[in-house]
This record gives sequence, C-alpha cells and structure tokens, in this order.
Amino acid sequence: MEIMEIINEILSRSRYLGSFPYFEMSRVAGSRDGSVGVFVDSSKSSVILFSGGEPTGAIFRDEKGALFGDSAVLKITDNDEYDLYGVDRRAVDIVVSHCRVFNKGHFPHQLPADIPEIGEKRKSPGVLSIDIVRDDRPQSGVRVSMRKGRHVIASDVTTGDGKVSFRLLNGHYDVLMIDRAREVYTFLVDFNGKKSELVIDLGGLADE
Repeated sequence: MEIMEIINEILSRSRYLGSFPYFEMSRVAGSRDGSVGVFVDSSKSSVILFSGGEPTGAIFRDEKGALFGDSAVLKITDNDEYDLYGVDRRAVDIVVSHCRVFNKGHFPHQLPADIPEIGEKRKSPGVLSIDIVRDDRPQSGVRVSMRKGRHVIASDVTTGDGKVSFRLLNGHYDVLMIDRAREVYTFLVDFNGKKSELVIDLGGLADE
C-alpha cells in the first residue's frame, strides 16, 4: 500500500476540522495532539503532518512525481488553503517515519507583524542553507537561531552534516549559534536571494 493510500485510509476515519489558510491551519493544529493538513488542486498536492502540535512530516506531489520530508516542504507555499483533520498521534507518527522533516526551519514561518519593512514591498521567502564547521569539520548539535532585531524568526539544531536551513525574507539577520560546549557565537548575514548557501567556521569566530 502506498503512503498516500495509507493517509487516505487514516483520514477516512478521522474528524474533519475545517478548511484553513496555511498559517491558520498551523495555529489550529498547534493545539491538537495529532493532525494532518491536505491541499489538492489540479496540478499539485501537499500533505503536512503535525505531531504534538508541531509540523513533523511533509509530502508534495506534482506532475514530476512525489517528494518526501525536507525536499517536499521546500515546495510548499504559505498561500494555499488546507483541509485539516484531527488524527490519532500514533497514526501520524507512523506516517511521519516515511516523510520526516529534519530541518524544521524549512516550514514557512509567519514573521512577527511588528517588524517594520521600510522602502520595499513584502517579498516571498527564500531559503538560506547554513553549514556550521570548525576547522573544516561539520559541527552537529549546534543550535542556530535567526534573529531580526529583538525577534527570533526561526531556530533549529544541526545534524551530523552540520547543516540547517531556514525560509527567510530578504534582509539583515543575526545568526546566533550555541555549540555543545554552550559557547555562544554570532554572525551577521545579509540574505538576498531565493536560495543561498553560507558556511560559518566557528573556529574563526570569537565566542560571546
């Protein structure tokens, strides 16, 4: 049985909670133990799975085929409307094991409304990928937070390859990094593009 057949079987026995724009769906799902959001139109479909109120898995399909996990969520936009279902968390976790998103920063994040944007219209977010290294060795277990002024926009922890990724609007951000030894490092980045890659060497930064 394909994973979409499994999801459809689960949804047929689940409670329909309503149709919501992406960010509203995420807010409603955040108050539930388990839920699944589904978007379908004539050219594409996407599924977002929530466990413990947090988005943990994603599936995306179009005419080119299916994507799962991190590669799927990068295709998901925040302007689609989802049908949301309340689902037993155990069933969600079984499906998530096949489409887990490891870098939660890939999910669209609604930026705080009180961050001023001066001189330009709001742009669609792009993806900033960051490699954390020390002396050319990838650093796992580093908590990386993106800050704009006083606000933390997104946060994630590097895995074995030392990588994290975030969806961001163009602009200046402070990258705050805390390594396994609890040393704190900061780095200023000017993000300007749909997709950018950045390598930060902790060995060349002074800790705070």
